[in-house]
Amino acid sequence: MKLNKKQIENELRNKIIKQYTQRTQELEDKVKKLSAQLYEANQRVHKAEQEKLEMRDRLNQLEDWNQRLQEFMDMSEEERTAYIENLKKTDELNKAISRFGFYGKLLGNLFV
Repeated sequence: MKLNKKQIENELRNKIIKQYTQRTQELEDKVKKLSAQLYEANQRVHKAEQEKLEMRDRLNQLEDWNQRLQEFMDMSEEERTAYIENLKKTDELNKAISRFGFYGKLLGNLFV
């Protein structure tokens, strides 16, 4: 059977529409997949940034502790003993103030 010009144009048009529709669907699927991957990557980046900040904070705490420990070790025996006694007295004072409850907090705020 021989096709006329209109039929050939229609077949060609339908073929092109099918190819265009298929390619468009493939690209839309690819965009959805890449969007999902980007979202996941952004989540990982955010999590890594949070962990980095936590680790930096922890490092700063450890460096501070190390510095205070080094200062403590560099003290003479007499200075170290006096420092420990002062810490004990401060601790005892804090415990006594905390026993007073509300009034202890008021007193504590006066000394701060």
